[in-house]
Amino acid sequence: MDPYKTSRLNHAIRKTLGELLQSAVKDPRVGLVSVNAVELNRDHSVAKVYYSVLGEEEDRQRSLAGLKKARGFLQGRLAHALKLRQTPELRFVYDRSLDRSLQVETVLRDLEEQGEFVSDQERRRRLELADLVPPAELLDALCRGQRFWLVPHWNPDPDALGGALALGAALRAMGREARVISYPDPPVGLVDLPGYMQTLPLAEAEAALAADPPDTLVFVDCHRRDRAGPLTAPLQAIGNAWAIDHHLLSGRRAPLPGWVESRACSASTLVHQVVAALAAGAGGRCEPFDFTREMAECLYAGLLNDTGGFRFPNTTPLTFELARKLARQGVDTAAVARQTLHRYRRQGVELLRRALSTFRYEADGRILVFYVDRQMLAETGTTLGDTEGFVNVATAVDGIHFMAFCKEIEPGSWRVSLRSPGGGDVQEVAAGHGGGGHRQAAGCTISGSVESVIATLVADLRARL
Repeated sequence: MDPYKTSRLNHAIRKTLGELLQSAVKDPRVGLVSVNAVELNRDHSVAKVYYSVLGEEEDRQRSLAGLKKARGFLQGRLAHALKLRQTPELRFVYDRSLDRSLQVETVLRDLEEQGEFVSDQERRRRLELADLVPPAELLDALCRGQRFWLVPHWNPDPDALGGALALGAALRAMGREARVISYPDPPVGLVDLPGYMQTLPLAEAEAALAADPPDTLVFVDCHRRDRAGPLTAPLQAIGNAWAIDHHLLSGRRAPLPGWVESRACSASTLVHQVVAALAAGAGGRCEPFDFTREMAECLYAGLLNDTGGFRFPNTTPLTFELARKLARQGVDTAAVARQTLHRYRRQGVELLRRALSTFRYEADGRILVFYVDRQMLAETGTTLGDTEGFVNVATAVDGIHFMAFCKEIEPGSWRVSLRSPGGGDVQEVAAGHGGGGHRQAAGCTISGSVESVIATLVADLRARL
């Protein structure tokens, strides 16, 4: 048979049957039937009629009975309407493709409601504090422990130290011992945070570790032990270690157990959720306590600074939701901003002037690299803590797509802060040198002369323009 002729006849039979079922067949059982397709066999003696029915299995059975009863009538009317010399035998076959499509549609609708078809950016915009739920095993560990050390990362910023101070205050409110580690040469604003004067200085940490070791470590704003700088090796002896961090996983080593959630705009956001859960009793795991203004102030400092004063791309509606909650706790938001955001000592301003003189533009001004070396620190009487906020000056330069700030931490060893005001991915660059962070803010350590380090960074960043 001519396949083209067969196709035309299939279509004609389908169309005619549909019209007959609507206008000529009076059996009420056939009223909800739709003819989806017709398939003639090779010699046109048999026509499979694929139909569907809206309703349940019982409705389908009734419709099939009605179709079978009307079969002779339909075959006769088909022969007359289409002037067929040979009328095919109609065989009715239930078409399950509609059921499958409805099932697929239901699944797709459910996935859409769950946010599976929206961009990462839109997911972040939709995220609410209630969506960030601390893991039960982390809350269990915090409620079981008795002697805690809270460890922010080496060279801490307000997010790392503020989160550690707030969690330490919460643990003490639960009747636990809690000591927060502080490192030398902190940025000028950190020493004014509530609880800072009660921290355990790095110089005293090893002796304290030998005399009265903690039973639990909590690393804040990092998820690996090696971010503790000089304390990395001594703290290896404490096996019960947890992490609260919002950075992307980096390095080849597995992260510590705990809570690593990159959707959060700051580690302080996660610490807030942990402290709030503990303050409410953590589902009966501990006694409730008051969430104090001092805790809120430390967390607000972390939130404010890690979002660059609500200027960075990680600022989302959730950021302002948390800021509102903390402000309602009595935090003087303007005072915290003055205290921790863009605050410099006079010597720090002189160091900034020298850092600005090293600005180097590459790739038609789309890449900016600058540095501070140990000689600058010595000549100005400053420390690396005085460089806090320098990256914000650089990222404010118009037209910059990538920025790299290199700080000489030891002779020939440079701590690199990477930023992407233009929206590219610097986390990949940092990860390539053993570091990590976020797509638009990351860091790593590179060894070599300042010229070789800058050349390496420029080449890496050029490749991502």
